[in-house]
Amino acid sequence: MKSAIFSLFENWEDDYEKAITDQIELVCYAEKLGFDEAWLTEHHFNNFSVSPSPLSVANYLLGKTNKIKIGTAGILLPYYNPIKLAEDIATIKSYDEDRFLYGIAKGAFAIYDKTFKTDGITNRELMFEANELIHRLLLEERVTFSGKFFSCEDISIRPKIKKPMTTFIASESLEAIEKCAKEDFSLIGSLALSKEKIRDIFKNFDSFNPKKSLSFRVARGINIGFNQKEIEEETKKSAEIFLKSMLLSKDTNPTLVKLLTKEYLQIRETLFDKNRILQNAIYGTPKECVEQIKELKSEFNIEALLLKPLVSSQKRAKEVLDLYINEVKPYV
Repeated sequence: MKSAIFSLFENWEDDYEKAITDQIELVCYAEKLGFDEAWLTEHHFNNFSVSPSPLSVANYLLGKTNKIKIGTAGILLPYYNPIKLAEDIATIKSYDEDRFLYGIAKGAFAIYDKTFKTDGITNRELMFEANELIHRLLLEERVTFSGKFFSCEDISIRPKIKKPMTTFIASESLEAIEKCAKEDFSLIGSLALSKEKIRDIFKNFDSFNPKKSLSFRVARGINIGFNQKEIEEETKKSAEIFLKSMLLSKDTNPTLVKLLTKEYLQIRETLFDKNRILQNAIYGTPKECVEQIKELKSEFNIEALLLKPLVSSQKRAKEVLDLYINEVKPYV
């Protein structure tokens, strides 16, 4: 099982520049420790998770690092022009040495749809269509495309990529699972994804294609230390601050308040449920974390764990990653 870090670019000190540079430093530190991957999130209009441009940061990190793979989890495709995005990806793939991992998502915030003029009801369909067009533009010499949302005639982008590229999709929808079963897609589960939901994902995948294995990654909060009580308190506190900060725009952004329909509120409650994130988190002493990961591995074929330190400082995040590599990973 591969080890990855899950980067949300958290603005703990109300310093946007430091939030971004700290996360860049943490990815570089993770590479030195031997982590296999780093996955970068995308959020807009957010005071806490300062990551509106994951492709820009991925591009920079590919130049700063040497071995670690850099993924986007994910690029919110409904808010991009797929032709321009295909050009950007093709440029990165010309020098990335197969280290860039292309991950997508549909987005789940009303203010995004209001601002970028999209419709939350059709965003999943739009995402799949944009993704199809991107892959065709990357691989085919001359592309004519006529879809529900996008069209082009006789387009040849430059540069071209040399081989097909896997799509990693941050979703648990039935449509995404079917794509993974029938095409070159891999699935990424969220921090709040329960074991029950994971069981359903694997069951549904098998119903679509029992002869294929699901390529599955899952994000998990993590905190490791030697004082069990202190670690539990820190984990709960950092999770609470993180979730309050992510949800704060509901109260401070008047445009968002007007846009929060029942459907959007249900999505937000699932994504930012403290109890769900804590129930699924890996935390405690190194021995306890080993047992928690072993239990997860014993039931599910997980290709990589995407770990988000549930701490509130860069120093502690490094300590947690260090303890994971030296005290946990060798025993799982």
